[in-house]
Amino acid sequence: MTLPRKFYNLPTLTVARELLGARLVRILDGVKLVGLIAETEAYFGFDDLASHAKAGRTIRTDPMFGSPGHAYVYFTYG
Repeated sequence: MTLPRKFYNLPTLTVARELLGARLVRILDGVKLVGLIAETEAYFGFDDLASHAKAGRTIRTDPMFGSPGHAYVYFTYG
């Protein structure tokens, strides 16, 4: 089932909890790629010091400031 965009406009913790166990599907060159969401994180915008949004809008964080349903993907090191 494809999640409607309005799903991502629900409260942050609701979205994070409901995504656990969901499948992320992409069809690339006719091949179906599927990943299971096993972990989510929930942040609360500018006031959350653990959120990358705390530093404001940048090229890197731009997806966080768009409409609900965009992915913000980042690398972790260490």
